[in-house]
Amino acid sequence: SHVFQAAFLCYDKIVVHSLHRFFDKGFDMRRIAALLSAIWLGMHIGFGYIVAPIIFTRLQNLPDGKMMAGNIAGSLFHIVNWVGLLAWLLIFLIAKDSNRQTYQRTRLPFWTGLLLGLLAINEWLITPVIEAIKTNQTNWLHNLIGGRMGLWHGMSSIIHLIIAVIGLCLCIRLLRLDELRR
Repeated sequence: SHVFQAAFLCYDKIVVHSLHRFFDKGFDMRRIAALLSAIWLGMHIGFGYIVAPIIFTRLQNLPDGKMMAGNIAGSLFHIVNWVGLLAWLLIFLIAKDSNRQTYQRTRLPFWTGLLLGLLAINEWLITPVIEAIKTNQTNWLHNLIGGRMGLWHGMSSIIHLIIAVIGLCLCIRLLRLDELRR
């Protein structure tokens, strides 16, 4: 409960700060990138660490409740992965176009590319394996590597956490909150 409150307050401060920067200083593509990253980060953390556990808790006593909760959570993760892929691709292009010399000297392209790669891996490699295991179908990657549902779900969860940490750091960088230390 305290963790959720702290996470919500942190997200709230990031979004509010982003909205203030966006509206106070006028229209700027960099501000749009910061706003997109803050919105996506809230979706990513909210779905993964707040909504999905609540869905599983609420549906666990129903017949086939675990399967139903898994399907709902899977749909939510699918949405947040696609939003993330589109948002971070747009952020990558905005940042690259807005200031080429500064952009080349930062590590922003590397971390944005890594984030995009991890989102793609989770969406197009790991999620199809989980779906195949749930429906007792075959998948080329599962046939190649093997493993049970717990292994693939664990890998997806670890990647989800890594994506959240990288996304938070990039969001802070895009909002220029790290400049407050100077």
